[in-house]
Amino acid sequence: MAFSIKWSGFLGILRKVVDGKELKSIIALKGNILIRYLGLISTYSIFINLSALLGTDILAANGLLLQIALLSQFTVQGIGMTLQTLTGNFKVKGNIEQISPLLVVSIINSLIIASTFAFIPFLFPETIFKLLTDHPEISEKAIQYSLWLLPLLCLTATAFMLEGYFIGLKECATLRNGVLTAFFIGFLPLAVMSYYWQNNHLLWSGLTAYMGTLIITLFLQLPKVHKNHAFQFQESE
Repeated sequence: MAFSIKWSGFLGILRKVVDGKELKSIIALKGNILIRYLGLISTYSIFINLSALLGTDILAANGLLLQIALLSQFTVQGIGMTLQTLTGNFKVKGNIEQISPLLVVSIINSLIIASTFAFIPFLFPETIFKLLTDHPEISEKAIQYSLWLLPLLCLTATAFMLEGYFIGLKECATLRNGVLTAFFIGFLPLAVMSYYWQNNHLLWSGLTAYMGTLIITLFLQLPKVHKNHAFQFQESE
């Protein structure tokens, strides 16, 4: 099968790729998203390492709870990716008025999923944790800290939706600042205190505070972001 290449179109695309301004914008965008992932990964890595320092039983129990938390997060992330794509599409098409309702619907649906994952081990603790481990002492430890799943999963779901929203709008610098604030102000102080006092509840509160701080930081920026994008759209008209 033969095909022909329209070199004029190819050269036009090539110019855009090597354009300094566009390339710089793409690098900045990807760099800020990378910082977001590094912040999240660092938070969970420190959480796991500190769990190990609190004892083998705590590490194992936290590992069981994290399996449930990560399963919820992977499920919710699908909604976040859809939100990110649709937000970008609405922005390009100028349908600014549809972006806010999209965020609200996404948060509601993600909260339903997250709360379901949190309530199942809370309502049926012995059944769920027996499926995950054969050691009753580990199950008892996990049940003791399972109450943290509800605030953590619900806050994580909301945070992931806001992250997808800001990425869709290409407001990744705002997202980067939010992640750094959440890590250094929300998570790290409580993580240090959890090690100092050897308290696993403080460690879980640090992980929860990370998500809560990120939500607060991003919510505070929503009015400004909406105003900027609405103004840009009016100017383009």
